[in-house]
Amino acid sequence: MVKNPARLLLIVAGLFIAGLIAVYIATTTVPVGEKLKSLKDLGGEFHLNSINGVVDLKEYEGKVVVLYFGFLNCAEVCPASMGVMSAAFKKLPADQFPNVQGFFISVDPKRDDLNSLNEFAQYFDQRIQGLTGTQDEINALTKQYGVYFDLVDMESSELGYTVDHSSRFYIISPTGQLIDAMSHSTTPIELAERIKRTLN
Repeated sequence: MVKNPARLLLIVAGLFIAGLIAVYIATTTVPVGEKLKSLKDLGGEFHLNSINGVVDLKEYEGKVVVLYFGFLNCAEVCPASMGVMSAAFKKLPADQFPNVQGFFISVDPKRDDLNSLNEFAQYFDQRIQGLTGTQDEINALTKQYGVYFDLVDMESSELGYTVDHSSRFYIISPTGQLIDAMSHSTTPIELAERIKRTLN
């Protein structure tokens, strides 16, 4: 028998609200309070740094580009998403291998150096590059693509802070247009099929 049903109800309600917030953060493409933008109003050209120099989206015209925004201290979601991207690439027909490019874009340039980003991305697939820029460049690009992220203080942790961020695969067509933002729950089969449809 529950001694304090009102307290139990408050705890359940609190957990429910926390769950809703977590789902929102993981799936949203806009910060809280901002108006949702359609895909046609998002995306566009970018210039970021890789271990091999500046990367310009225009260099990849004719290819399907898949973007994922994250950070290296992301313990579960980012590695799992890179695993999905890698598995999706491996499901493509051999003749389409050269026509796809993945990018892991760090929203934490203060801690994520280019060497570490390259090692992380290449561990999953040779067709994935690690990119980042200055914090101002990352702020502008995430706004441009409708990506939510927020630096959260962790006083009790040696890391100092973590990063809440939306977890999506951003699909860019061979003409450079953002055509889809697929949820973090996307499977490798679904992502591969979306890439194939975009190429065809």
